[in-house]
Amino acid sequence: MSKLPIRAFVLVGMMLLASASPLAQITKADPQIELQVDMNHMILTPGESMNLTLTIENNGSSIEDYDVETTTAGLSSLWTATPTSSSIGNVLPTYNTSTTIVVQLAESATPSDNGMFTIVVNESDGSASSSIDVYVSVAVVYNPHLDATGVGDQGLLSMQPGQSVDLSIPVSNHGSVMDSYLLSVGEEPDLAGWWANYSSSGSANTTNPPPSWSASVSDVLTFGNSYTSANSLSSMLEELLRSADSPSNTSDFTTGGWKISDHWDDVNTSGSAQNLSLASGVWDTVVVQDQSQVPGFYRTNADWLASKNGSINLADRIDSEGAAMMLMMTWGRRNGDTLNPTLYPNYTVMQDRLEEGYIDYRDNVSLSTSAEIYIAPVGLAFKHVHDSITASGGNPLSPTSTFYGLYDTDGSHPSTSGSYLAACVLFAALTGDSPVGLTDNTTMDATLRLTLQQAAAEVVFNGTSTYSYPWEASGTIQPMNQHSSFPAGWEVRWLDDQIENLTANGQETATLRISIPSDANPGATGVRLYAGSLFGNLTTSTLMVVDVQATYDLQVDFLSGGDNFLPGQQTNSSVRLTNIGTTSASYDYALSVLSGPCTAALLSYTSTIDVDVSQDLPFQVDVGSTASVGDVCALRLTSTLSSDSTVSFVRDFSFEVDREITFVLQGPNGPTVLDVLTETTLEVRVFNTGTETETFSLQINSNASSPISLVLHSPSSVSVEAGASGTWTLKATAAEGSLGLYDRLVVVTHDSLLDQNLSLEFDVQSRSDLNLQGPLDGRIVVQSGESSSVSISIENVGTSDLLLDTFTIAGLPGGVDAVLPDVDDFLLAAGATHNVSLNVSASAATSARTDTLTLQLSSDDAVAVLDVELQVVDRTLAQLSPNKNQIISGPSAATNVTIEVTNIGTLQDTFLLSIGAGETSNYFEISLSKTSVNLGIGQSETVVLSVRETSVGANENGLPINIVATSTLDPSSTDVTLLTLIPMTAGSDLEIFPDDATTQASGSISGMLKVRNTGNSVDVFTLSSVGLDCEIQPSVLLEPGQTSDELPWSCEIPSDALAGTNAFSFRSSSNARSNAVQNEVVIYTIDATWDASSVVSITVDGNEISIPYLGGSSTTVTVSNLANIGISGRLTLVGVGDGVFNIRINNTLGENTDAFTLEPGASEIFVVRFDALTGDETVAELRVRALVQVDGGSANAESDLIIISVEGEPQAPQGVTLLGVELGKQTTLQTMAAGYVLFALALVVLRLRKPIKPSAEGDEESEEDEEETKEYALGPNECRMDTNRRISCPSCEARLAVPGGNEPPFRFTCPTCDSSIRVVEYGSSPKF
Repeated sequence: MSKLPIRAFVLVGMMLLASASPLAQITKADPQIELQVDMNHMILTPGESMNLTLTIENNGSSIEDYDVETTTAGLSSLWTATPTSSSIGNVLPTYNTSTTIVVQLAESATPSDNGMFTIVVNESDGSASSSIDVYVSVAVVYNPHLDATGVGDQGLLSMQPGQSVDLSIPVSNHGSVMDSYLLSVGEEPDLAGWWANYSSSGSANTTNPPPSWSASVSDVLTFGNSYTSANSLSSMLEELLRSADSPSNTSDFTTGGWKISDHWDDVNTSGSAQNLSLASGVWDTVVVQDQSQVPGFYRTNADWLASKNGSINLADRIDSEGAAMMLMMTWGRRNGDTLNPTLYPNYTVMQDRLEEGYIDYRDNVSLSTSAEIYIAPVGLAFKHVHDSITASGGNPLSPTSTFYGLYDTDGSHPSTSGSYLAACVLFAALTGDSPVGLTDNTTMDATLRLTLQQAAAEVVFNGTSTYSYPWEASGTIQPMNQHSSFPAGWEVRWLDDQIENLTANGQETATLRISIPSDANPGATGVRLYAGSLFGNLTTSTLMVVDVQATYDLQVDFLSGGDNFLPGQQTNSSVRLTNIGTTSASYDYALSVLSGPCTAALLSYTSTIDVDVSQDLPFQVDVGSTASVGDVCALRLTSTLSSDSTVSFVRDFSFEVDREITFVLQGPNGPTVLDVLTETTLEVRVFNTGTETETFSLQINSNASSPISLVLHSPSSVSVEAGASGTWTLKATAAEGSLGLYDRLVVVTHDSLLDQNLSLEFDVQSRSDLNLQGPLDGRIVVQSGESSSVSISIENVGTSDLLLDTFTIAGLPGGVDAVLPDVDDFLLAAGATHNVSLNVSASAATSARTDTLTLQLSSDDAVAVLDVELQVVDRTLAQLSPNKNQIISGPSAATNVTIEVTNIGTLQDTFLLSIGAGETSNYFEISLSKTSVNLGIGQSETVVLSVRETSVGANENGLPINIVATSTLDPSSTDVTLLTLIPMTAGSDLEIFPDDATTQASGSISGMLKVRNTGNSVDVFTLSSVGLDCEIQPSVLLEPGQTSDELPWSCEIPSDALAGTNAFSFRSSSNARSNAVQNEVVIYTIDATWDASSVVSITVDGNEISIPYLGGSSTTVTVSNLANIGISGRLTLVGVGDGVFNIRINNTLGENTDAFTLEPGASEIFVVRFDALTGDETVAELRVRALVQVDGGSANAESDLIIISVEGEPQAPQGVTLLGVELGKQTTLQTMAAGYVLFALALVVLRLRKPIKPSAEGDEESEEDEEETKEYALGPNECRMDTNRRISCPSCEARLAVPGGNEPPFRFTCPTCDSSIRVVEYGSSPKF
């Protein structure tokens, strides 16, 4: 054995002697002074302060005073430990007292400042002293920090489009330990908070702050009454708008007592002042105020309805004039309305009703029109002042209050401050800007002015979130660009996105690159900078704003060079202006002539152009009368930015003086008369009324639908001097069938692409002609003994109307008769056709033959003839006669139909029989007994048609089939009979007649039933029962609609059937259709049966329980219902010794209750907890008793006996037993002291004999630490029991006392969550 293990063995032995009793954290201990602290190790974050509780116990025999002090020698100066009291007096023997030590840590501390301080307690007389060490540590804190205030002007960076910058951003570690950071960046759309807190440092950087007023608010018109005329509210509003640099004008119409309906009547009156003012179109917003009482009236009140309708009409009219309507909500009267005491008893009620009224006006306008409609909540501003005074404990009706001062002496009309508050609300509602800080010419107190401004801003911006305002939709007053991400083309990124190993309180600089494209829109964009701690899982951020400056550029294009600039004439033209800058801009224009025989003047001198928008700037040119064709006029346009005269754009453009080209066309005088198919000549002439010799060309416009053919018979081009004329020759022909007036279009074109159209008119004369059209094959075919009819068309192919006369016929043979159509005096219009019928009949004795018939028709001015061939042929035809036309067929058997076939022709013939089934064959199998029959003249024969259903799904109304008989002598001769195949439907109804519907378990019920066939065919129905075992006839055969005789049935009730109402059913199933099932439910009742001695059973899990001293234990009790009916009851414990326990009963839900309710056969488990109320050893014998309520009666049951043992108080040892020898208290203390001395001497000896190498010492200490801290891992549902025999449930974390008599390892059931727990070796249980 090496020397090192020997020394370790000796050292361990000495430590065992020194630790014969438990060790305390005492550096210097006196037995008379025992010290304890509530924390042996304190962990503080930098800058934190924490209290430590010191407990001093007087183990001496006399009353003592103590001095308390702390020593921090060797501890960092960043720590302080200060007793709240340096002396404590009058501590009785065996008593203790406590005091507080305040421990503080400076903000710059790091974990390297960890250490220890000592608390020393001395008896004031100096006879005894004890001390205790407390360890202190600096908590690990991670806190990255970014600072963007050095960027630009306090974080507001101005940049030009196309600019790129690299910014140095300080990154600091405000944590307590070294850390590494990841940097990222993102776009921040919400800059409202940033603008609210932004304060410029006064640098020269230019910015684009939020606009102070809305450009959409320019001119405001007010329709009101004395409420708005008082104190000139309109003028107050105009002054506020102008103080915010808004070039606004206001006007009003305020007749006393007027309602909204009165304003509408006046606006709707032609020529009225209000009508004319509104029609001027200069107003952007019209403020409308109703009479002070009407808005709160009942909605059926005539005045209210008139104001509602007036609001709708006014809004529609205001919208048509291009303005928006804003309702000005008025205020409740200071003390309510004495004229309407029920409706308006006080200010608050009146104000609420007025608000509801104005909201209803707004909603009705929105429902009835598409007009813009808003509310200015002036009344709510009055209410805000009122409620603020009330909330602060004041009286708003006091004559000295701000609210009282809002009214004039009548308590209704506004005072100057009331009107000023209304003006501030209107300002905020119209512009979206705060009135706070605006200046004006009112003479009111500055403090009152500010109070009213703040009230208006609070109501509009924070107190009316459900209201809408014009500035919310227009976007004109938004203080920043709104983006969901960085705009397209932007580059925002860290060039070095990692900061590694930054020490606590250290700082480094990271570079942020921002590049914006040349076409970037001006405005503010938020840039959110992020720093994320790699070790602390913490991210912080800061915000900077990039303000893109506006650029101006204007593109000028002259696109009207094609305008005619003629000598001696004035011409209006324009140039195209396009804003290619990055912001909307206004320009002033100037136009000058650089050269040429022209003068020019602008028709508009200024305009505002949005980005990428083009506008045409009109100007007027006068060309001198002496100018020649081709002369050039050069002009110069100068465009100057209205807001900065140093920004201007100059563009030169020019045009040539044109020549005048005009001419006149002339055709024949009146329509040209044409006869059909006859060519006629005509001329077209052109007159040159221009200033130069010109060449003209003529073209005939194509018109394929016209019956007039027009051809040019001369050269298409002619050259004509100024003032002269040229001629073209044309020839026209009218097509056959044309009649009346027609026109053709010719086009004459100049080589400069000028053209004119000339319409030539023609009058075609009339012509008479008649035509007959017979059958296409030119013949009439008729069978012997039959008749036949053909259609004859009479066509008027002329151009004049004809009056028809009579038909005649020639060539008709004997035995054949003809009926000619009657057309006498029938007027047939030109181009019309009239169809008539020719009927021919042949007698049965007429033999087959062929003849030619000649038909002739005369009219008043024309005759038509038609030859037709007559053919008389023999007849071949059969007749089909079924015995019925509807067939009901099912799948089980075929259905037969008898069909009689008769030869009704003039020849013996064989007829072929066939079936035309179509989709019917998808559902039915169809066959004929014969497919052909040979019959003499007049003979008959019978065939049978068989049908059987093969597939379900056929239409329930039936499907058609055709039976066809075809002659073999003439296949075109057929007879068809139509039959309808109807699928069989199956169904049944059941009627149940129970004899007695009440019985008991193991009993029976019986009765009768009837079955009715509700199908359309005979069927067999199978009968059965569901839910009970019943005896009944198995099947019944029924015709359609037939009802069976009464059928008896009997059913057995199971022995375990539950009491109460029950049900079973009888089932009728079709044999033909398996899905045709009918169920009929039978309701019956089972009487309750139970034995008072066996209603409930009680089972206890463990009849012997041991409870430690002042401890507790639990057991489970199972209660089961043995009756066939539901029960309820309560549990109680009876027996000897129940008074020594606190007994608690919990159900399975963890509820503290002894009540239960159980269905038949159900059980419930209760946990019964016994906590000892005595410290004496005792034994109790108890039973669990159930007090049960069942079916209106009661019963009791008890469990087996439970024996509970309670342990007495354990006696503390007065000494220790060491190596079999029992030592007293004094001897034990002396032995401990000797052990400590021996241990110290051993350490000195070992140190002197051989120094321990650092590495070896570290290994030994590591091995000892590992041995001391080694602890086996817990498995699923395992826990350790502490020395107080308590555990913590792994499932529900409940703290539980372990039943006495159990030693680890063992299993235990948690009474709270009912989970099974395995308790292993002793140890500290988890803390919760």
